[in-house]
Amino acid sequence: MSKEELIYEQQSNDVRALNTFFWQIPLIMMTLNGGLWFSVASLELDSMSQRGLLWFAALANIVMAFALTRVRDILGELLSETRKFDGRSTPKTERIVVRLFCLMMILAAGGALAASLDPGHRFLKASNAAAMAVSNKAAPCAAAPPVLAGKS
Repeated sequence: MSKEELIYEQQSNDVRALNTFFWQIPLIMMTLNGGLWFSVASLELDSMSQRGLLWFAALANIVMAFALTRVRDILGELLSETRKFDGRSTPKTERIVVRLFCLMMILAAGGALAASLDPGHRFLKASNAAAMAVSNKAAPCAAAPPVLAGKS
């Protein structure tokens, strides 16, 4: 095997490893976001703790958007070298996936920051839900038709 073929083989292995990591980052972030939002929405936390979790979610999304871009840059360099060896050209839409992933992470960060402005009013806690259920049972339903006495 020639030196160029060995380099090509190593670059192909690197591309496969980075590609796997590239596709795992959004899944990791979805899991992290889901867990943090679930915690904020369902645990009995004070507003500052809720705010801290939401800020962490926002920061993690922003950092991982930059990390994903960096992984894609390195992956792009390796793909460029591989394409040169194969004699292929670079597609025009080669960065669409990373842009969409980053957009989604930035939107998730914006949502977390918006929710952190007043988390006490945005998330219904179990104790509040129970109190609301009791008050809703006590209050008559406005949509119910009136019952006339003596009519069956």
